[in-house]
This record gives sequence, C-alpha cells and structure tokens, in this order.
Amino acid sequence: MLLDVLKAEGVPATFFLIDAHLTPETAPIVRRMFEEGHAVGLHSNQRWLMLGSADGIADRLRTAADRIEQFAGSPACALFRPHAGWRSAAMYGALDLLGYRLAGWSWGLWDWNWWQPRDGAALAERLARRVNDGDIIVIHDGHHIDPQPDRRYAVEATARLVPALRVRGLRMSRLPC
Repeated sequence: MLLDVLKAEGVPATFFLIDAHLTPETAPIVRRMFEEGHAVGLHSNQRWLMLGSADGIADRLRTAADRIEQFAGSPACALFRPHAGWRSAAMYGALDLLGYRLAGWSWGLWDWNWWQPRDGAALAERLARRVNDGDIIVIHDGHHIDPQPDRRYAVEATARLVPALRVRGLRMSRLPC
C-alpha cells in the first residue's frame, strides 16, 4: 500500500480524493492519511463538472469536503485538483467562493507514459531524471472511475523514487493547506 511506503520513508504527501470513492469501507484509509500527517484535498472525476456554474461547482466541492470531515473526522485542505487538469472560469469562481486553491502538477511529472505499460521502475527513473526543487509530481493511487484499480506500479515507483530524490538532495513534502 502506498501509505506503507510513505510511512516507512517518513514522507508526507498530498492526496486528492474523489467524492464518489469515499465510503464507509475507504474511510479508515482516509483517517490514516490524516493521522500520518498527509494533506487531503478534493479531486473531481468528471470533466463536465467544469461546465457548471460557479455556485454549482462550489456546492459539489463543499459537499465533498463535508463528507471527508464526516467520514474521516478531519477537515479537507482547501485544495482542488480538477480531472485531467481541465479548468474553466466557473471553476475559478467556485474556488474563489470557497477560498480554495487550484493544485496542478509540474510539466511531465505525471505517472503515465503515453502508449506504454505502467512500470514502477521505469516511472521512478523517468521522474527522478526530470524533477527539480519545488516541482509537483502526480502519482495516482486510484482511478477516476474504478475505486479499486491495480496500482502496484505506483507503490513501486514511490518506493524507488523517494530514495533517488534524496540522493539528489531533494526533500519531499505535502502541499500547504
């Protein structure tokens, strides 16, 4: 499990949760995220959300944040990551209404490599070569549709990446809430 790797390495991270995947069964995992010092923000799993009104988007985000607090006992960070990075004026308006900040990622520092199978070792090597101080890396431990995908590659990549970045003198941290 990704949380086990992060705990063993003493690395805090930021998790972005999709509201539809938050259930009584997943709540203990989310509580563990908070207990171990990770930040927890909001994530959308549908691009069409960006086509809504600012008030409508804000209502959905507020509901998702309330559910995180209800299930996990801790409030979510005021961070939002839209599905696939899609943005709209209404989304920015919703973030302003809520006092939230948009959380993206640094160019090329994501965990997919077009048209190639996901491989933890190759991913860690590619990311370690490209990352610079202050960059944001995206590693998916979930999926926008499937709440329980096979993400062993993400766990392996993280287990390899953290030591590789330390050798380069880089420090990992969570995003500020």
